Amino acid sequence: MTETQWQTLLAVIRGETVTPLPVAFIIDSPWLPNWAGMTILDYYASEERWLEANLKALREFPECIFLPGFWSEFGMCAEPSAFGAKCLFYDNEFPFAEKVIRTVEEIDDLARPDPRRDGLLPFVVKRLQHCRPRIEAAGHAIRFAVSRGPLNVASFLMGTTEFLMEMKASPDRIHRLLRLITDFLREWLAYQKECFPTIDGVLLLDDIVGFIGEEDFKEFAQPYMKELFNWAFQCGSSTTTRPATLRPRTFTTPASIFTTWASTSP
Repeated sequence: MTETQWQTLLAVIRGETVTPLPVAFIIDSPWLPNWAGMTILDYYASEERWLEANLKALREFPECIFLPGFWSEFGMCAEPSAFGAKCLFYDNEFPFAEKVIRTVEEIDDLARPDPRRDGLLPFVVKRLQHCRPRIEAAGHAIRFAVSRGPLNVASFLMGTTEFLMEMKASPDRIHRLLRLITDFLREWLAYQKECFPTIDGVLLLDDIVGFIGEEDFKEFAQPYMKELFNWAFQCGSSTTTRPATLRPRTFTTPASIFTTWASTSP
C-alpha cells in the first residue's frame, strides 16, 4: 500500500468524503496465482513468484487499494500449523490444515505456540523480510499485521462442526481454547509489528463469526475479538499519536474484521 493509499484509507475510516470514491479489495491466494499464470503451490513455494504476482496486480490495477497488500500467507494453514496441524498442499488446489483436537478433553493438553519458531509463521515473516526492499522500491509499505481470528483458528483445530457443537455442549472448554488462541494471536500480531515498524493496522479474518447467532456471538466471539482490538489500540496509542486523540476504527465484512490506528479529533 502506498502512502497516498494509506492516507485515503484513513480518511475513509474517519468518515471523510473522498473523491473519487476509492475502491479496495482483499487480495490473496484464491485469486492471485492462477490469474498471474502460476499454480497455487508455485505461489506459496517461490518468494519470487509470490512477489511478482502481487506486483503484477498493482501494475494492472493501479487505481485500486489492495488489503492488506503483499499478504504473506499459506491459505488457511499459517496459524493452525503453529499448533501442530498437518497441512496438506496440492499443486493447484487450496491447502488444508487437518484438525489436531479429536476430543474436547484434548483442549486441556494444548500448548500456546511461539510465533517466532512454530509452524509456518517464521516463513510468513521471512518472506516479507526478503521481499521488503523490492516492495518499498515499488513505492509500497507493509501496513497490516494479519491473522485469522480466534474462532476461525479454533474451527480448524477442532473441525467446524465439532467446534460449533461444543460451544453448546462444553462451553467452559471452548472458552479455554479461545483464551489460549487469543493470547497466541496477540503475541503473533505483536511479533509482526516488531518485525515491520511500518505496520499501523490489524486485519483479522474470521468467517465463523458470521456462522453463529447473537447470543453465541456475545459470549464466544465479541469478548476475544474486542480484546485483540483493544490491545491494538493500546499499542497504537504508544507509537502513533497522543492517546487522547486516538480512536480505533473497526470495520467488518462477512469474512473479515480490520482496524487501523487513526489520528482523529477527540
